[in-house]
Amino acid sequence: MLKEKRMANQYFLGVAFAATLGLAACGGSDSPAPAPAPAPAPAPAPAPAPAPAPAPAPAPAPAPAPAPAPAPAPAPAPARDRIEPLDTANLPRSAQGKTEAKAASRLPAGASVPRVALGPLIEAKRAVSASKGTPLQIGSGRDVRATAEPLDMAQRWRWHRLPDGSKVAAIAFAAEGAQALRLGVLVQSLPEGAVLRFYGSDGKVREMRAADLAALRQTNEAAGLAGDAARMVWGPDTTGELSTLEVQLPAGASVDQLRLAVPQLSHLTQTVAQASDGLVKATSDIGDAGRCNVDITCSSNYQSESRSVAKMVYTELGNTYLCTGTLLNDTRNSQTPYLLTAAHCIADQATASTLLTYWFFRAQSCNSSPKFDSNAFELDGGAHLLYTRRTVDTTLLKLRAQPPAGVVYAGSYFGAGVGPGADVLGVHHPSGDLQKMSLGSVRAFVSCSRFDSAGTTNCDDATRDTGAMFSVRWREGVTEGGSSGSAIFAQAGGSTRYVVGALSSGSSTCQNPTGTDSYGRFEWSFADGVKDWLTR
Repeated sequence: MLKEKRMANQYFLGVAFAATLGLAACGGSDSPAPAPAPAPAPAPAPAPAPAPAPAPAPAPAPAPAPAPAPAPAPAPAPARDRIEPLDTANLPRSAQGKTEAKAASRLPAGASVPRVALGPLIEAKRAVSASKGTPLQIGSGRDVRATAEPLDMAQRWRWHRLPDGSKVAAIAFAAEGAQALRLGVLVQSLPEGAVLRFYGSDGKVREMRAADLAALRQTNEAAGLAGDAARMVWGPDTTGELSTLEVQLPAGASVDQLRLAVPQLSHLTQTVAQASDGLVKATSDIGDAGRCNVDITCSSNYQSESRSVAKMVYTELGNTYLCTGTLLNDTRNSQTPYLLTAAHCIADQATASTLLTYWFFRAQSCNSSPKFDSNAFELDGGAHLLYTRRTVDTTLLKLRAQPPAGVVYAGSYFGAGVGPGADVLGVHHPSGDLQKMSLGSVRAFVSCSRFDSAGTTNCDDATRDTGAMFSVRWREGVTEGGSSGSAIFAQAGGSTRYVVGALSSGSSTCQNPTGTDSYGRFEWSFADGVKDWLTR
């Protein structure tokens, strides 16, 4: 049984010359003489010989032709078995990801906010399912009967008119003992121009706009979801036991046009994020990984790979989970935000629509936990599901929002040059902790059984042709719950490291560091359908 994880001069010469030309003239007398016997007429004087014409000036010597520049060496043909990485830190600032303006509540000071209270979670579930091929659960779904229908919500709103003519109201939801909350909002009708705001005890405000929610619904419907399933929206996580939903309607919109409900929330037993001056700070997850794990900031050799990896948080049927994903480049360097993860993390559009990602979530320096990178960044908006396949336990997503400036779109290798003995690097978020690294090598190709309902899988050694996965053994670091879906990177005939697999399951732990982990081979998923997106 294995445990889950995962780049003329111009030439001119002028010559001047001059030539002179001489001319000669002749004259004689015309006086009369006595008439003698006629004498023979004298022979006319011969005309003077014309002066010889001067020799023409010699033609200027032609300028020597410049030596031709050596022909440039032909550019090497692009490799057909890989896609090179793209580092956005090397691009003009305008070509990088953007950071949205900071949001703020519009409720008047002292405004009345009705509250819906839930008691403690009967069975507090930390739910660290690290021994199976399942994602790490950090939150449990809870029904909210008091606001299950739009009519229930309509009776609770307390509307306030603002100077610009817009209206604003809010409802707070309390869940005793929660470290954080996510609200499940059913959006049956929302006027154009309306804004939803979410905030918790830390005061950080996140917004969702009507246009974005409509686009999300269209994404869901295009994937086959219908009715309330297509209209269900999971808000961002908010810190603490209290989460407030605020609605602002534009001037001229009627409150009768609003039909919202909150039939469910996710009660998180681990804080996913806390705000600090607009930066992400997942403090309660910091330090949760085993002590044998190694901060990615302990080596300067892997910072490019580090900037391509994100911590993932998503909600399915009210329960909230952690995994790891890796940003992939395409052949056009288009900066389309493709994210690679495991199929056992996200395998349907309804779940993909709930995705939050956390970038640069790593220690400020080696072993500086809980101090974290000041560039840490939270991104919401969900994702499009593009490809998923259980046989290689691989999913390809496209984020609906652009990642922050400075990320790296990782390169990928889908040739046959990686196999047993190849050195690999793993970059991941074990137990949702600050980013860690693992160093090891491919032990074998393996063929793994399908996951059962508990996430259990069995893997047997196989050949290159029959093994859909790599078996990896670590010499430094391990993987844990929350690492699922993370990539391994390998070199392929040079110094650049490429994604070659995504973490599926495994048995490595700090107590069992020689245990092996299984990674879905990117070569297989690329051929199976991922290429349709990365090479289009």
